[in-house]
Amino acid sequence: MHEMSIVESIMEIIEDQARLYNSPKVVTVSLEFGALSGVMPSAVEFAFEVLSKNTVAEGAVLAISIIPLKIKCLDCAGESTLEDYQPTCPLCNSELITFLQGRNELRVASLELEDPAPGPAP
Repeated sequence: MHEMSIVESIMEIIEDQARLYNSPKVVTVSLEFGALSGVMPSAVEFAFEVLSKNTVAEGAVLAISIIPLKIKCLDCAGESTLEDYQPTCPLCNSELITFLQGRNELRVASLELEDPAPGPAP
């Protein structure tokens, strides 16, 4: 399950950002994956639950968005957003297409961090 290694990398990013902003807790983690990235959201959710235990991200809300597949036809220059992968342009049936989005994206879109506890007054 490659989702476990993906979430391990995501946890490193989360912990680095929490440390950078001196945050004791991560409230929300927003992730974006391309429709063709091969990532299974349910496997990511499971891996996140396991790997976030006893970390700043334990109990955080995990929001996963799937970036739809968008292509451009090199023959008719039309752009289309596809529900399912198809190797041809839906406008002209050409096989000469290029991917604009939804193929390889794997990113932490945003993190909501809890404010650090106020320190003693100077």
